[in-house]
Amino acid sequence: MQEAVQLPGVPDVTAEAAADVANAAPAAVAETPALAWTDGAGAAKWMKALPLSGVGQAYAALLGQLRAMTVADIPPRERATIAELAREPVAHLHTELARRYAGKPQPAGEREREAAEQAIALWQALWVQYSSCLKPLLEGDTDLQGVKAKLLQRALYVGKELLIVHGVARRVAPPSLWQELHAYYRLAEMLDCTTVAVSDPLIQNADGLSCYSMYSHALLIALADPYALTVRQIELVDRWLAQWARKLFPYAQQRENEGALIVVDLEGEQGAVLANSAPATPSASMRFGYPAKLATSVRGRLKRLANGTSPADLQLGDDVSQDAAATLLAHLDLHWLQVPRNPQRTKSRAIELAAGGTHAAWFRSSGRSFAHQDPLGRDNENPTKYLQTVGGTTDFDRHREDAERNWPWEKWYGAAEWREAAVKHPGATHYEWFLDQLVVVREDGRLRLGHISRLAAESEGELSLSLRIWAGDPKPYAVRMVNQDRTEDPPTPALLLSGTPEEPSTLIMSPRAFNAGRIMRVDELGSERRFRLVNVVQRGADFERVVFEAVEDD
Repeated sequence: MQEAVQLPGVPDVTAEAAADVANAAPAAVAETPALAWTDGAGAAKWMKALPLSGVGQAYAALLGQLRAMTVADIPPRERATIAELAREPVAHLHTELARRYAGKPQPAGEREREAAEQAIALWQALWVQYSSCLKPLLEGDTDLQGVKAKLLQRALYVGKELLIVHGVARRVAPPSLWQELHAYYRLAEMLDCTTVAVSDPLIQNADGLSCYSMYSHALLIALADPYALTVRQIELVDRWLAQWARKLFPYAQQRENEGALIVVDLEGEQGAVLANSAPATPSASMRFGYPAKLATSVRGRLKRLANGTSPADLQLGDDVSQDAAATLLAHLDLHWLQVPRNPQRTKSRAIELAAGGTHAAWFRSSGRSFAHQDPLGRDNENPTKYLQTVGGTTDFDRHREDAERNWPWEKWYGAAEWREAAVKHPGATHYEWFLDQLVVVREDGRLRLGHISRLAAESEGELSLSLRIWAGDPKPYAVRMVNQDRTEDPPTPALLLSGTPEEPSTLIMSPRAFNAGRIMRVDELGSERRFRLVNVVQRGADFERVVFEAVEDD
């Protein structure tokens, strides 16, 4: 292997990347195979013949050859050429592997973990090839001078892809990834090629592509907090940034500015942060980005969407709905342009959580498992009346033990406010957790409902959740949906959340329960009442939150 690049403040990128590949690679490619080609032409022929339809076979073969390249004596320009050839099959296999791990519940299963590790291993193995070109590049290799901007842009692209792998896998990116990304950008600065325009066939419709725009692209993806986004939303942010990333330049010197700025430390172990002002005594390694042009792109489009302009006309794509585009743009506005308030320092304490959809929430709210028919033949459509009139000692709930076993209270630790909570767990959890999942929260004896707004797997398997909590104490009901022929569906669980000055009362119901205008029947204290479903205010992964109105008796 070539000697590692050593620069003040720049990590030993070759050694780190090679170590990452060795650690991530599964046993199937633990032994380095012989190199299958002798030059770029042979590599091109080999890549073209790679059987991409068989993901496992193609993965093992490609990773094996990249590992073989790492220890082979290959001229730097030839290595860069072969790395360029390998990018497309690596990207293709990444897409196929992502079908197995992207957006899956956490803690991830063995199959999902393996697929994510394979995607990381491929990109890391490719990153090593660019790292191996750095020393000859800095020493003035004449063959590399004409392609130095493209070489470093390609390396920054790989780092950006690794951030996306971690984001869709719900894994927090390790400090080493950020150290390498910062190192590549610092090298681009040293070689005076941050603004040199390059082309990249793997990034469609990119505007003003360069080393700085690629670096800003990576910074902004992380700043958007992909752990709070769906896989589809991450894909859209990545696509939009191909057009917008050039609007943010990392300046070495501060500029006069009103409003927020984006600060990044090239010697740090994390990405950029949004701040109201720069540190009083910034270090020489700090860079400053001013998001005013981004604000124009994001807020201008939000305004035009509100006025009825289509996403396609705003260059957001013809495959995204108006509501979805507006929701995502509002999220980006919050994370790119609005400095978060300083959180109140609250001592970490135990907060109990339970999940399992509306049946679990009904059980935890009512104290009884939901059943279509009571075992003694009594009407089970009115849980409030039922609990008031039947003594607990004489009540028999045949499914209670199963419910306790399936939906136990689980202790997490963190801080909770009126409408939000942030909690962590060591990782040995009973549940599978996923974004927009219905969650029952119990703290100090009070029970409330909310949903997961952010999900990330931290180091050593620790899970981190952010929750948005709805106002009001949940009140369980059994409801029957009335059909057009006046027949009724079996009762289903629903939970009433009382209204606030900001929003009306809503019902938490099972997915696909909503049908605009449909009538539902509820028995309350012996009196039958009917309601009409009006609209959905939120669709989660395992629930719907709906607005309803009373129906007057004929």
